[in-house]
Amino acid sequence: MKAMLPGLDVLRFLLACYLVVFHTLVTYPEARAIPLVDLFRFGGCATSIFFVLSGFILSHVSAERKTGETMTVAAPRFLINRFSNIYPIHIITLALSVALMAVNSHPFDTELSNLDSAPPIVHTMSGAEFAVNAVLQILLLQAWNPFYLSFNIPSWSLSTLFFFYLLFPSLAPRLLSMRRKWAMLAAMWGASLLPALIVVASGRYEVWPIGVLHTNPLVRLPEFLAGILAYGIFEANVDNITRTIARYRWIVFAALGAIFVGAAFLFADGLRSWEVLLHNGALLPAQMAVIFVCANALQTGSPRVTVWTRRLGNASLSIFALQYPLFIGFLKVQKLLGIRYSMLSCVHQPHLCSAAASRVQVHFSAYPLYLILVLVTSVLFQERIVVPLRTLLRRVLKSRWDAARPAPLPATSMPKTQ
Repeated sequence: MKAMLPGLDVLRFLLACYLVVFHTLVTYPEARAIPLVDLFRFGGCATSIFFVLSGFILSHVSAERKTGETMTVAAPRFLINRFSNIYPIHIITLALSVALMAVNSHPFDTELSNLDSAPPIVHTMSGAEFAVNAVLQILLLQAWNPFYLSFNIPSWSLSTLFFFYLLFPSLAPRLLSMRRKWAMLAAMWGASLLPALIVVASGRYEVWPIGVLHTNPLVRLPEFLAGILAYGIFEANVDNITRTIARYRWIVFAALGAIFVGAAFLFADGLRSWEVLLHNGALLPAQMAVIFVCANALQTGSPRVTVWTRRLGNASLSIFALQYPLFIGFLKVQKLLGIRYSMLSCVHQPHLCSAAASRVQVHFSAYPLYLILVLVTSVLFQERIVVPLRTLLRRVLKSRWDAARPAPLPATSMPKTQ
């Protein structure tokens, strides 16, 4: 049995929490006065680390050594497990988002793809656009739309991850069996940076190029492949990496912290070219170093610590998918509680309550309550809803796969020779 990596579970959880703050804190004007608030505006870095981390963890869990340096991945089992893990989360949070859109005064409004530092551009979808994007969402293809992120906005990353899962069984064994992993890793860094360099060189910071850079699965694929290669390097050099991190621990922490802080402020206040490059590939070596450091953390933790880190890590996708519908619902409840009408009168005159609620200012003092709500709800959602649905879905898909496979040919007896 492969060793547990509780430090990576903690990293998954912290990345999910960071992205929650990144997506929601900007809603409150008071948040601009928070010291060092720009440190929470660098969501692109956290998403990139998550993609690299996904390749790393999947290689650790799913890749098996066949003979010598040859690696293999059991494709049917892997794809069934991955699909059953991600699709219940996606489809339930999609349904929640659609329900919230139905009670919105402008249900077809969505934001166009844009630089993170630029003000949002609102686009009203037509009926045809709504229908097409609904189909894309159901099929987990929404990340291929470069123009805007409709319905549950953060779910584009689930769509991108699903594309990575489809490629993993064929690409991971080849990458993990390569001898020159460092050279290929450098190539992945270049491939990750190349689209951003093209956009910067052309100066086209428009909706379509930025949308492609942010969400397109092919553009983000090098990050995932870099995570697979990083695992191959880590596995082959784990003792040396562990000793180096232990010897220079504080230097490594200080260097990575300084890189993140400097990049975060440059991302928030620098030129648009820096924002694009930092979002797509410029920090890939530092992001892999973070994963190496976390892979060595908490190795001597107690069983109780390991159990909790696993629970929090397993809830990371649920945190990421639930954050948006929960936040929209949280804001609506805040606004309804701030109007002068009773809840009963809102049932009979919803238009009056809706108009009054739109004028209510939400209070930043309630924001910590939302953060607690999303964390507790996500852990319970993962364990009480997603896990049972995942188990059922795996049972159904595996039984159908077994039934669809051709039966093995009966063994034939060889004629005896006289």
